[in-house]
This record gives sequence, C-alpha cells and structure tokens, in this order.
Amino acid sequence: MKLTQVDIQNIDSWLKNRGFKYIDVRYELLDHLVSEYEQIENYPDLDSFLKERLKWCRKVEKEKQKAVNFGITKDLFRHFFQLFRNVKFLSIIGVLTIILTYVEFSVASDIFRKTLFTIYLLLITYQVYLMIFSGFGQKLKKEAISVIYLINIFFISQLPMHFFGVFPDDLVIKQIFYIPYIVFGILLSINAILFFHKKRKNLLINLEQLKRESK
Repeated sequence: MKLTQVDIQNIDSWLKNRGFKYIDVRYELLDHLVSEYEQIENYPDLDSFLKERLKWCRKVEKEKQKAVNFGITKDLFRHFFQLFRNVKFLSIIGVLTIILTYVEFSVASDIFRKTLFTIYLLLITYQVYLMIFSGFGQKLKKEAISVIYLINIFFISQLPMHFFGVFPDDLVIKQIFYIPYIVFGILLSINAILFFHKKRKNLLINLEQLKRESK
C-alpha cells in the first residue's frame, strides 16, 4: 500500500504528540515507519500499526542518542577540514588575518588579547543562543535539534576556553601561545556554527521531502 501525503503527515503528527520532538530522530522514525507499512501485504489500519510500533520507536530513540556521539564528532571535524578547501572561507580568513595583524601592531598586546577573547566569547554566546532556541526552546520545539546533537556540535569548539585556565600565567601572556590558541578556538566555533546550520537545514529539507514524496 502506498501512503498518501496526508498519511505521512499524520504519522509525523503522531510522533510529535508522543514526544518525539527532535527532527533528526523523527525523520529516521518516519522514514522507517512509512517504508515498513508500505511493505506489509495484509496491512492493518494505520492507527493500530503505529500503536504497535510505539515501543520500538522509544527503543530506537534511545539507541540513536547513544550512537550519535561518535558520528557527529567525526562529521564535525570532516566539515572543519573541508572549510579550508573553500575559497570563500579562506578569503574571509585571509582578510581577518590582515585586520588582526594590523590591530596587533597598532594597539597594546593586552588590548589585542582581550579583543581576541571577546570575539571568541561572542561566538560562544551565539552558540548558547542556538542551543536555547533550537534545542531547548518551546517556540521552536516541533522543529528542534536533539540536545545530544547540540552538545556534540558545540562542546568541542568550547574546549579551548575551558582549558585556558590550566596553563601557567607566564605562558598565557606570550603572543606566540595565546594568538594561535585563541584563533584555533575561534575557527572551531565558526565551524560548529556553520555545521549546525547546515545540519539543521538538511534535516528539515529531508523531513519535508519525505512528507511530500507521496504528493
């Protein structure tokens, strides 16, 4: 039996109403449920089928939360290295490098160091904003990204900030250390933000495409 677009939307609504709010989890469940139901020869009514699969859906949700950790980390670093093959990104980095080099020689080293820290902190603040309104927020609840996704995407880029306090003070004040260290953190943060938006956009596109495929 070929499900209609209305049927697929009803399945998606059924998942939402039972607490499967995250689009990455919901997409995977929706794709499987639609395929499975369409392959049944003596198919039951859709409501009965979904009730029988609820326990399975809960199990898949838990397994996905456990399995996503390594996969997201690997994809995040792959995306990071791919950025350095992007001409537009390299051009922006080149311009920023020139600006930072000019600022470094134009102001006191302490001001320059604080400027770098401020840029890094602003990026982390934006990450927190994304976590609140795209992961934990109620307004965007129905199209949110799983918390486990958000943690894996943003936590790594914030590690340089967390570890900064463990280094000796005489090392922290040296330009040869703090400039590459903070710049590396800034690049990781930019990568995490870009990766998040790309991931969320692709998940939304895939989910909508699945819901429209029977149109």
